Amino acid sequence: MVRFRFISLLFLVLTIVSIAGCETEIDILAPKRDITVVYGILEPNKTKHYFRINRSFRGEQAADSLAGEAGITEYSDEEMEAFIVEFNPAISDSSSAITRTWKLNSEYVKSKDAGIFFSDSNKVYFFEATLDVTKHYRLVCQFNLPDEESKKKVVAETSIIGNQATSGEGIEQVSLLSPRLVGSSTNEGDRAEVDFIANGDYRQSQIVRWSGVSGGVSYTSYYRFYYTEVDKNTDERTRDSILFTIGTKRFNPNYTGTVEYTINPSEFYTTIAQNTDDYDFDNADFDRIASDTLQYFLEIADNELATYIEVNQPATEILQEQPEYTNVTNGIGIFASRLVVSTRDKEAEYKSGRVFKSASLEELLYSNQVNLDKSLNTSTKGFTRPGRCNDDLKSCR
Repeated sequence: MVRFRFISLLFLVLTIVSIAGCETEIDILAPKRDITVVYGILEPNKTKHYFRINRSFRGEQAADSLAGEAGITEYSDEEMEAFIVEFNPAISDSSSAITRTWKLNSEYVKSKDAGIFFSDSNKVYFFEATLDVTKHYRLVCQFNLPDEESKKKVVAETSIIGNQATSGEGIEQVSLLSPRLVGSSTNEGDRAEVDFIANGDYRQSQIVRWSGVSGGVSYTSYYRFYYTEVDKNTDERTRDSILFTIGTKRFNPNYTGTVEYTINPSEFYTTIAQNTDDYDFDNADFDRIASDTLQYFLEIADNELATYIEVNQPATEILQEQPEYTNVTNGIGIFASRLVVSTRDKEAEYKSGRVFKSASLEELLYSNQVNLDKSLNTSTKGFTRPGRCNDDLKSCR
């Protein structure tokens, strides 16, 4: 009985080995499936709106080799047509709700950074329109592919961030309420209050306050300090800047109140000291001219975009598996709305940002008011005093 079991087991093993030996190639590729990837962000203060609509790629080569092939992730005009449909969400009948429709046009851009993906030129889609914050927008991609998914349709919808202007046309401008503008008369130009210094010391804090908008969920604020280096021999001008993060706050989509942050004024000077090369006063071949204004920015994301960003942040926990988030039906990616505003807006009444008060600018140039560790003083950076910014005279730097 034991011998019979042994012979049976040996026969089973030989059979398995024999079968395995007949097949030496294993197909590790899953059945072919076309996966559409969409990235589209609508901004109500722009009139030309861009999209990326691509296909995921697959093949028998290594992924980094496939990524370098031109057009491997692009649809041809014969394979796909894409449209944007504007509709009124208050009307239940879908056909009656439609107010405007645009076919997406395509063009090739060369602004993509070099990397493993093909970067000589990349296909993007766009349409031109002034958006209506009272309407919703639907992206529709229709396909004609040579496989079982030939008639698939990819769809995504979004509302638009923003408050309708009181005039009934356009959107209400988002404003920086603090630091505030100090008058708008011809004599004062657009003098403002970036007031970091008081009584020979840094102020303990300064408020940055913006107006809010309907549909905004994530509000991220930051500002930039600009300076220009001018070659003494050629007069060639090179502009540079340093970015300062203010913070991010999240609100309910129905919140339309003000959004307030608190910054530490001393961080402005210490950051410049740590991120700018010392100036060689004895052998300098260029002048380093400080701008007397700061440009403040606010980036507002709707709920879809804010969620997408949060889900795709780098994992910080032991479990590294990332959840997936998309609002694209029959595809992956994101179709959402955001609003990016700043001082120095060409369309705004005041264009020069927020101007330093004299003491704050003087501390940047000479470090002569606050007794700090000398390694953190900005006087070693060689900034020179600019002409004061005045929009009326078009002298803003």
